[in-house]
Amino acid sequence: MRLIHALLAASAGLVLASGLQGYQFPGQSGEEIMISVHVWGEVRTPGTHLLPIGSDLIAAISEAGGPTADADLDDVRLFQGVGDPPVRIEYDLESFLEGRGPVPPMLSPGATVFVSRSTSDWWKEALDVAYKLLVTANLVWIMLER
Repeated sequence: MRLIHALLAASAGLVLASGLQGYQFPGQSGEEIMISVHVWGEVRTPGTHLLPIGSDLIAAISEAGGPTADADLDDVRLFQGVGDPPVRIEYDLESFLEGRGPVPPMLSPGATVFVSRSTSDWWKEALDVAYKLLVTANLVWIMLER
């Protein structure tokens, strides 16, 4: 058991010395190495989430509670890497879920996933606003007539 603890501590030191501060070592219990990933946009619980190393884009979105009803799954963006600017990957998750898209990309420590909002239902919001304006105008008209 001491050998396992020593190997974990040594690997933690090597990773931190190599400049990869995105890893987290959850103690000496032999658990797997976790990475932090930022998930923003149209997901149920946006924020920073911890995922096992080797996780992919779907794991990050799932950890964030999954997409909302307003999510545009054919426009998911992934930003990762230490370059300036970071590497930007645009991924069509909808085609993957339909069985015709490429395998989801793997995540690196500190990656940012952004699920954009669908713009195809803009007319529903416009109709809702128009309805509310019409109801308000009708109430004002009724009140002025009395």
